Amino acid sequence: MAEIVEDSLVRYKGTGTTGKVKALKEEDDGQKWAYLDSTGLYYRLDTLELIDKPPERKELEGMTLEQIQDRFKQTQEMMDAAKMQDDNLETGG
Repeated sequence: MAEIVEDSLVRYKGTGTTGKVKALKEEDDGQKWAYLDSTGLYYRLDTLELIDKPPERKELEGMTLEQIQDRFKQTQEMMDAAKMQDDNLETGG
């Protein structure tokens, strides 16, 4: 079985996130971690699997740059609206 090393292309089993390993580290307790370029986060090696190539992004296939920008803008507006709702929540206690 191949070993995960720096520059390996990997997928996080939990969410399907993919990225290239930029750094490896080992904690004092022996736990090994890999830093992924795509997220800027460390993942335990046992939660990652090696892949040959990144998955295809079919949802953007055939779209023009303008269509992609419009979709991004709509998504950003939805996220901003959800954030405003969260800001208005008050906690009890």
